[in-house]
Amino acid sequence: MPLLLILSATILILWILLSSTPTIPKNRQASTHQTKAVDNTRFSPQQKLRAEQLISLFENNTLEFQYGYAEVLRDGRGITAGRAGFTTGTGDAYIVVKQYTEKVPQNSLAKYLAELERLLTADNRDDVSGLDGFMTAWQNAAQDPMFRSIQDRNMNQMYYLPAMVHATAQGLQFALSRSALYDTIIQHGNGNDPDSLSVLLRETQERMGGTPRTGVDEKAWLTAFLQIRRTHLSRSHDRSTRKAWAETVTRVDVWSAIANSGNYNLTGPIVIRVGYYNTTVP
Repeated sequence: MPLLLILSATILILWILLSSTPTIPKNRQASTHQTKAVDNTRFSPQQKLRAEQLISLFENNTLEFQYGYAEVLRDGRGITAGRAGFTTGTGDAYIVVKQYTEKVPQNSLAKYLAELERLLTADNRDDVSGLDGFMTAWQNAAQDPMFRSIQDRNMNQMYYLPAMVHATAQGLQFALSRSALYDTIIQHGNGNDPDSLSVLLRETQERMGGTPRTGVDEKAWLTAFLQIRRTHLSRSHDRSTRKAWAETVTRVDVWSAIANSGNYNLTGPIVIRVGYYNTTVP
């Protein structure tokens, strides 16, 4: 095949891939590197499942994925919904509803698209005044396998893949370290705000004088990262999330307890007896 045709085909494929990537608001923006190859050889499907069960425990107090969950947490993010805690105030809930409506035009959430889009640039993104009935509609939509599949796909694309890009860039080998980053990006986002995952990684690098990629002991690095994350949760820069986040520091304590047990491979079963968490991850 002539070189010009090869280059043209390559450019067309790249354009299709990039144009299909959803845009997420800046404060919970997915990594711009998420379309690059990610090294997943150190994170098996079983380890990923355990990580997501732990995330479900933190988000919904159960190991079972809660696709129909919807609640106003009064944390500055409007309504939090679904298995990943998609929110109306940060735009990821908008993306989920938009994609669902593209697949199933006649659905109970479609009528909220205009309001969800308005909230993307609203001064008060915690506003839920135009979302009466949204939580019930979300719960009803969660009965549809298509809606659940869209939640799965967006959790993977918005949060899991960007977290793994960060993990690989840091040189993380342990499934536990990678899982901790996955959980962090779910709660803190990957944007530019002072409590985001990117900031936590930078502060950890400054404290440790490097990363596991540059020779820092990964166990010591993970300890420092969790300490820094706990500090941010206990007194976040965002006043609207401060009270709600301060109540979730036990989330970090669970990761620390797993590390203290020496289970860096995230091998099951994982017995959790930390604070108000009392369960076993198979």
